[in-house]
Amino acid sequence: MKIIFLGTWSSNLVKNQRNISFVLDNRIAFDFGPHALESLLDIGLDPTKISTLLITHMHLDHYVGVAELLWYRSIHRAKEPLTIFGPKGIKKNTQELMRVVKTPENWYGEQIDVNTKYIEDRGMDSIQIFHAHHLVPDNGYRVEHKGKTVFYSGDTAYSENVVRGAEGVDLLLHEMTYTDKDRKIADFWKHSTYSDVMRVFKESHAKRLVPVHMSASSSAFVTKIAGRVNGVVYPPKTLEL
Repeated sequence: MKIIFLGTWSSNLVKNQRNISFVLDNRIAFDFGPHALESLLDIGLDPTKISTLLITHMHLDHYVGVAELLWYRSIHRAKEPLTIFGPKGIKKNTQELMRVVKTPENWYGEQIDVNTKYIEDRGMDSIQIFHAHHLVPDNGYRVEHKGKTVFYSGDTAYSENVVRGAEGVDLLLHEMTYTDKDRKIADFWKHSTYSDVMRVFKESHAKRLVPVHMSASSSAFVTKIAGRVNGVVYPPKTLEL
């Protein structure tokens, strides 16, 4: 299994960083915020080959790039269907998003709508959902693929549900927006600090941890501990499992 990161950052963007999104074996994408499409094109991946898109929640930095992806698929007449997993309401919200950006009706009716399937708030086959603890409904995803298991938290404060979802996985991708010095703001926005993430890592017995959804402070912190704390990996451009 090969994981390619399109971005690893939170909405607290800085120069040369993009919002969290990653792809498994060029087929399964997790979250799709602004510029995720550009990231795919920059690294030479064909956006029309993505067959499954897992959206954790519908905040801007995790979701609005879906409109760009659907436009691209229409322009290039993608033949392969796209299945979008997400929280309840994602189909209605995506249809509204496409209307807001003035998607041509003939595109939508003839090319987008007929080739897009939505699965709301439930898993299917090798994809399981574990609800996380954020300001809005957030689906953490446990995915089994080619004999390996990955769990991605989306945005969340510490959650026992996330611990269950990550139990024994080969790779845990957990948001780490803040360091412990920003505990109050993390609690307010229902995000995780370093201690929260390490607690999930320890309690879940995951084999490796890649902190994601970074900010300047958490990125600098992870740079210091990666390689020192067993199993913790700074987000790379690509990762083989």
